Amino acid sequence: MICIQDHDAIEFAGLAGELLLKNGAETSRVEDTIERICKRAGFTDTEVLVFPTGIIINGKHQGANLTLAKRIHIRDINLSVVSLINDISRKYADNKISLEEGLAKVKEVVTHPPTDNGFLLLLTAGALASGAATILLGGSWRDFAPAILATGLVRIIVGAAAFNLVYILQMYLAGLFSGFIGSLFVDFGFGMHLDKIIVGALVPLVPGVALTNAVRDFISGDLLSGTLRMVEALLVAAALAGGVGFALAVYSGYLRHLIF
Repeated sequence: MICIQDHDAIEFAGLAGELLLKNGAETSRVEDTIERICKRAGFTDTEVLVFPTGIIINGKHQGANLTLAKRIHIRDINLSVVSLINDISRKYADNKISLEEGLAKVKEVVTHPPTDNGFLLLLTAGALASGAATILLGGSWRDFAPAILATGLVRIIVGAAAFNLVYILQMYLAGLFSGFIGSLFVDFGFGMHLDKIIVGALVPLVPGVALTNAVRDFISGDLLSGTLRMVEALLVAAALAGGVGFALAVYSGYLRHLIF
């Protein structure tokens, strides 16, 4: 006979894994967290399959088979969520909190994720990081302000124009607008090095976490997840480069003659 608590346990494991996967955790961490929760809840023969777009959990509890599948549609990077879920699952596995407390804490994270600092603060931090990257990559101090402004404008324009577009197309638009905006800044005399300004503006969008997780998945033997993450990182990089290339070609071939 299956009791309500059994469903709570697999729901707890599924929500924890979903939050980890959505916020940038590697595959091995997601699988380990789910297995810890299921083991503490008394599950046996637990099998966990995790890949970047989904989670499947299967296990036995008191002779009954329980299965849970989750589809992951949206992914982002929020390491504060990863750290919090990791802490909650470890406390439950070490018998420091009950199943009800663990499930309640995870649901609280779903409704009120930590470090939701707002668009303005994230925009400011990303812009300053882009300006600093422009200087580190060999740009002059005249390129610092244009890089900051280019990053801010790219984030605002892409956020407004790509509300319902898939992630890859959003990155293509980011590359497109960074090429146009950087070219305008240089031609109007606000910057000196077009390449440094464009690269600085795109630094916050480079898929470094996806690439790192792909390598970690390959090392841990998760070949499917590693391949999918690697393909995702390469597609994002290609979209950024393609957007910039198209923008520079159109601007230098047509728009510059119309504007100047």
